[in-house]
Amino acid sequence: MNVALLNWKDPAALDAGGAERYVKEIADSWSSAGHDVIVVVPQSGQRPDADGSQGRYLHLGNRRTVFPLARAWLRSAERDLDLVIESVSTRPFFSHRIVGRRAVALYHQMADDVWDHEVSFPLSWAGRYIIEPHWVRGMRGSRIVAVSRSTAADLARYGVTVEAINPPGCVPVNAAIHDRPPGPPRLVFAGRLVKAKRPMDALQAFEALQRTEPAATLDIIGDGYLRVLLTDRARRGVTVHGFVSEELKNHILSRADLLLLPGTREGWGIVALEAAMHGVPAVAYNVPGLRDAVVDNVTGCLCDATPSAMARTAETLLRTPARLIAMSAAARHHALEYSWEKVASRLWGICADNAASPRRQAAREGTSQSKI
Repeated sequence: MNVALLNWKDPAALDAGGAERYVKEIADSWSSAGHDVIVVVPQSGQRPDADGSQGRYLHLGNRRTVFPLARAWLRSAERDLDLVIESVSTRPFFSHRIVGRRAVALYHQMADDVWDHEVSFPLSWAGRYIIEPHWVRGMRGSRIVAVSRSTAADLARYGVTVEAINPPGCVPVNAAIHDRPPGPPRLVFAGRLVKAKRPMDALQAFEALQRTEPAATLDIIGDGYLRVLLTDRARRGVTVHGFVSEELKNHILSRADLLLLPGTREGWGIVALEAAMHGVPAVAYNVPGLRDAVVDNVTGCLCDATPSAMARTAETLLRTPARLIAMSAAARHHALEYSWEKVASRLWGICADNAASPRRQAAREGTSQSKI
């Protein structure tokens, strides 16, 4: 089948996140299965470790112009497409208005209160209460797959029905069940260093924790406009790595005791699965998306969205080694259920049933007319 994937950001971009990882993994999986996959994304500078992908990539415009340019391309190519997946992180492409039921929106998240963190007033107010609600209402009647129950609930507030929920996955790694060796606690924050991800909250929580665990360390992984501020603020025990390779990220996670995961909201929170694969439980804010990725008191702990609450929760876990070891084993077991292969297979099963090739449909219509 001929498949098009639309996304507002290139998976190879320096600031690519979980949505881009999702797009790349399903493109690779479906291409490996023999489907003709084209990924439509804007032009972007590539990460230094960006690897090859099996799908074809069509780069159109920038992150603003890719929306109209992708729709124009879709109108020209729609007769040859069997399935269109538009990946939505706040702004939709509205591909269903062009190809009808052959389009499926893979909805990662609404921005909602993220507008307040990343955009200045009054645009933040307009974005949160006028622009994004207008976009979401425009998706009524389309086929939608959400990555989490949190996203499905957000969409339901605007009368948008979700057909299915299909969370993201992670790459399996060879890791023993985490049993913390003697030594000071090792904590990790991993994510884009932007306001919505609240890396400063992780740093403040760690500083509070150091009052009782003075030898503890914190590794901050990721890049973004807050990196300089975090580096300037970092004191004893804190290392700001910036962007790192997957190999180094896995090495740091394999040695960690806890993942600190603050945030405003997420579609899911893939880093929680990546840490869990190494048997590293997460202490996460109890916000949309993160409450889907972390099973409270099983694979980690949810806490109030304040640095002090995060510090208290982390301290409690570190002071109960037996509970931490049990949580580590549960986290690893949980993560193994979320392979990208399963994610791609489930999504194909959801989407392909109603994917109708224009060529096959035309052939059927021609056959039916010849019998009249």
